[in-house]
Amino acid sequence: MKNFISALKVLPFENKICQLPIDDSKINKPRKIIGYCFSDVIPEQKENPRLIAHSKSAFSLINVELDVKNEENIQILAGNLIPTLARPLAHCYCGFQFGNWAGQLGDGRAIILGDFNGYELQLKGSGLTPYSRFADGKAVVRSSIREYLCSEFMFHLNIPTTRAASLVITDTKAERDIFYDGHPKLENCAVVLRIAETFLRFGSFEVEIDLNPKNTILPKLWNYCKKYYFVDSENPFQEIVNRTAKLVAYWQCYGFCHGVLNTDNMSIIGLTIDYGPFGFMDYFNKNHICNNSDKEGRYSYANQPQVCLWNLQRLGKALEDIIPNDQSNKIIQDSYWTQYNQWYYHIMLRKLGLIDQNQMEFTKSQCILVDSFFNILHQSCSNFTKVFQILQQLNIPHLLDIDEEVELTQNDYKIIEQLVQISAPRDVYMQMRKPILPKQQIDQYISYATSAKHILHILGIDENWLQQQIKLQKEYEQLQVISEQERIKIISLLWTDWVMQYKSETNQVNRLEIMEKMNPKYTITNTVLQTVIEEVETNQNYALLQKVQEVIENPFIKHQGVDQLFDQVCNNEICVSCSS
Repeated sequence: MKNFISALKVLPFENKICQLPIDDSKINKPRKIIGYCFSDVIPEQKENPRLIAHSKSAFSLINVELDVKNEENIQILAGNLIPTLARPLAHCYCGFQFGNWAGQLGDGRAIILGDFNGYELQLKGSGLTPYSRFADGKAVVRSSIREYLCSEFMFHLNIPTTRAASLVITDTKAERDIFYDGHPKLENCAVVLRIAETFLRFGSFEVEIDLNPKNTILPKLWNYCKKYYFVDSENPFQEIVNRTAKLVAYWQCYGFCHGVLNTDNMSIIGLTIDYGPFGFMDYFNKNHICNNSDKEGRYSYANQPQVCLWNLQRLGKALEDIIPNDQSNKIIQDSYWTQYNQWYYHIMLRKLGLIDQNQMEFTKSQCILVDSFFNILHQSCSNFTKVFQILQQLNIPHLLDIDEEVELTQNDYKIIEQLVQISAPRDVYMQMRKPILPKQQIDQYISYATSAKHILHILGIDENWLQQQIKLQKEYEQLQVISEQERIKIISLLWTDWVMQYKSETNQVNRLEIMEKMNPKYTITNTVLQTVIEEVETNQNYALLQKVQEVIENPFIKHQGVDQLFDQVCNNEICVSCSS
């Protein structure tokens, strides 16, 4: 039986992370750091901290049963008090942001307390560090609620992620311009305790790109990772590629958009990390952009697999003095898409109840079924959570002969009608399918592409991206002339054909059991999260937050009294950006 700890002050930190180079000057002001992986820092004091939520399962990773009435515990979770054996550190890393080299970045508002039991503990929103740049080192309540709930939801969906163990709100204020419109306002600050095996990321290995001479940090950092995180792997870079491919496959299958897939936001061990302007799909749109700051859609849902591939290539380039670049590129080229597709179809076919968890080989017809499923979801903008619940209502007898002729029953047609009904309303549908660029601007870019390509290059416009925008514009124009009655008829025909194919592919005795374990009954969309945030910020009421946490800790079963909250119509006006 484990001996659990209730007082955080006596946590037995081992601090193996201190094997890496540390700048011990303890100067918290933003500055350039060269030759170090971490900097000693001092967390800033917060006014009147209150613990409003904590995750027992996250704390169990470090053998803690939190005493929520212990005032010292709350002060530690706010960053006001440091555990006896802790050594607060901020991590130095660099990165490419939106495809452009950004130089030194680092933990601008996150401070690692230390590590033990195989996990690092990090306070996010704990104050200025040498890497805060032009920011204030603070995190506001709304972004902290989002990170806290999403981290735990992802874990309970079995998607690799950092954990969120506690959420503390304070009376300390921070100024934020949510809409980037020149009208900032003061918001209350919060602190989240995050837990992960490591918070090292791709950008950790990019710290020497601008430096000469090099190889002062990277060999130590690479050997550290091999020793602690890839001890059983003969080829750590291959393992990084495999884990990244698997991670993004999970994102795509659960309708998760990260929003800021810069190289500094990519975990070296394949975790979802740094929850900012993320969003879970409500009505499905493969071109969905969850980050209001991502004006060109670089990090759209559809682009996530390709962007993660690009980020892996940047990591390979950063490691070229350790792993020859041609070797890392070959590993990526030979295995990334293979691994991604294998996990993508495996997860999706399990979500559809067609295979069990041990099956990693699929037929061509099964893959076509998945592809056509997503095509219909996009054409109809269907509710991404409810579609799987409705499919579970199909009565499909176990077919001994998979080639046995399948016919649709009266019940099947009723279910097809339900599938049609979860399509987005026309106004929402048209708004979702509207191109991000106005037609006049697209026409201007087309003109440049024809007569002055150099202008496109100056503007940073990729021709493939432009072609995609042209295609989206044409699709949108076609949709505008289709009546609502015609649209519904098309969607109905698409679902009818697909359900017929689905029934013909189904030969799994425990289809419903598989689907129930793979498909959450609830998803924390931005609409749900915003409702929780408003209840906390406006009414200082934490009951809804705690109820939602109860739901996400077991999202695969039915909960009482929450349908109205989770069935809210998607609110596309909710602004989620990097201002947090």
